[in-house]
Amino acid sequence: MTNLRLVNVAVMNSAVKTDSDVVLVESPGRVSFAEIHQHMLDLQAELGTAVNSDLQQRVLLFEPSPVVTLGSGAQGENSILEEAKLSQHGIDRCSVDRGGEATYHGPGQLLAYPVIQLQEHERDLHVLLRNLEEAILLTLGDWNIEGQRDRDHTGVWVGDSKIASVGLSVRRWVTGHGLALYVSGNQEPFQWIIPCGLKNCKITTMESLLGSSVEIPAVEARLKFHLLSLLNRTEVSS
Repeated sequence: MTNLRLVNVAVMNSAVKTDSDVVLVESPGRVSFAEIHQHMLDLQAELGTAVNSDLQQRVLLFEPSPVVTLGSGAQGENSILEEAKLSQHGIDRCSVDRGGEATYHGPGQLLAYPVIQLQEHERDLHVLLRNLEEAILLTLGDWNIEGQRDRDHTGVWVGDSKIASVGLSVRRWVTGHGLALYVSGNQEPFQWIIPCGLKNCKITTMESLLGSSVEIPAVEARLKFHLLSLLNRTEVSS
């Protein structure tokens, strides 16, 4: 599985004048997934069409409300094992334009969505995916957790358990979506779907591995540091 969807990348608007080395980081905390997903789509569209030439590139860092997202590879109801449990627990469903299949997001997860304009030298999308994984690996290392890549699947694993997912969309060379790092929280909803098309996929969290609480803001700070460094971006204030 490759969690990547490329949309209309042949179309470029040379009028976009945003500084590719500078981003504004938004950290709204716990937020409605639907709300921030729409915000991401709006930013991606505006950057790609130069509606606002002064629009700042962004990195969105947030903790989402409970949702199952269905990527372009999701096979409809075949991705959902227990629809009734999702409904009983108030977990929304949202079709999204990233690559990949179904996954669960919710409280205790830290999501990072870079919405950045890729310059010509940055347009190797597989390198971009690897950089997102590397940001996760380095962040886990800050807590002495040794993560690994899987040669057949995107994301990051600890042993045979998945601890982070990665998925992208690209429109007119502007990125959307990104990564989800499982810091804490109830990950039982993964059992009610087929996450990333992997049956019986084990899920773990930083807290489960460490046996102690982990503060989302602390993880966010380290993930932001590594992500901006790997993307060659500098944070600016609003």
